[in-house]
Amino acid sequence: MGRELSTGQVLYGINNIYTVEVDGRQLQCRIKGKVLKTERNVYNPIAVGDYVSLQGDPHSEGVGWIVERRERTSSLIRWNKKRNAIQVLAANADLLVCVSSTQSPPFRPRFIDRVLVSADRLQPLIVINKADLAVGSDIKDRIRDYRKIGYPVILTSALSGKGVGELRRRIKDRLAVFCGQSGVGKSTLLNRMFTGLDLAVGNISAKYDRGSHTTSFASLIRAAEGFRFIDTPGIRELEIAGVDARDLAFYFPEFVPIAENCSYPSCRHVDEPECAVQQAVEQGMIHPDRYESYLRIYEDVEAFAQAFPRSPYA
Repeated sequence: MGRELSTGQVLYGINNIYTVEVDGRQLQCRIKGKVLKTERNVYNPIAVGDYVSLQGDPHSEGVGWIVERRERTSSLIRWNKKRNAIQVLAANADLLVCVSSTQSPPFRPRFIDRVLVSADRLQPLIVINKADLAVGSDIKDRIRDYRKIGYPVILTSALSGKGVGELRRRIKDRLAVFCGQSGVGKSTLLNRMFTGLDLAVGNISAKYDRGSHTTSFASLIRAAEGFRFIDTPGIRELEIAGVDARDLAFYFPEFVPIAENCSYPSCRHVDEPECAVQQAVEQGMIHPDRYESYLRIYEDVEAFAQAFPRSPYA
C-alpha cells in the first residue's frame, strides 16, 4: 500500500499509535499532522472501532498514516475528569453489553442507568453476572423493572456457565461493546464464552469490595467465526457527557408517555408543580431508584453545560 487511501478499522491504540486492520492485515498508524480537523477538545480523536482513511508509508512496511476518521454510526462516551475532555470508549458497535454483578462488587443499578444514558445509537443488553451467588430481592425487583421498561436482561455465571449460551446467541454476528465496573467478572465471563481467549483477570479487594483494573485499554477482538467484540477497561465512575439536560427524560423510556401529561411543556421533572412524572413515582408507576438516577444525572449534565456552554463533543 502506497500513497493511495485505504479504509481500515481501529483495533486498539496505545500512546497515539493505532493498530488498524486493513484487508485482513494490521498496520501501525499515527494521525497525519497529529490533529484531525474534525475534532475539538476531545481526549481521543480516534477510538476503538472507528473506521479511518489512511495512507501506507512507502518507506516502511506495516506502517500507515491516518488522514480522516469516518462518520460514526454509534458511540459510547464519557466525560474524562482528569483530562477535562470527552472520551470515546468505543465506536461503530451494534450492541452495548453492560455487565454488572450480584455481589463482590455489589449490584449497582445507578451505574447501569448511567451506561444506558451514555450509549449513543447502541442497542443495550444488561448482563447480571455472578448469578451463582445469592440474587437478593432488591436485585430481582430491579431486573423486573428493567424488563418492564423494555431492556433485555440476562443472568449469567462465569463459574457455572449459566446464561453463557444465551449471551453468545445475542452477540453473534454483531459487534458488541462490553463495559462494566471493575471486578464484575467481565473478562472471566468472556474467557468462559471463548476457549483460548485468555484475557487477564483480577481479584476483588476485600477492604473496598471492588475490583482492580486488569484490562488497561479498549481493544476490538475477533474471538471466533462470527464473534467480534470490544472489551473496555473497568470503569469505577461514569461521568455523563454529550447529553442536553432538556433531552435527558427521553433517555428514560418509562418517562416519555407520562411526561406528555405534565402541566408545563418544558417540565424538567425535578421540582415543578403538577409534574406527571413525579406523580407517577409516588404512585409506583416509575421505580423510585430510577427516578433518583434521573435526578443525579440531571445535576451532572446541567453542571457540564454550565462549565462548557458550547459542547466540546464533535
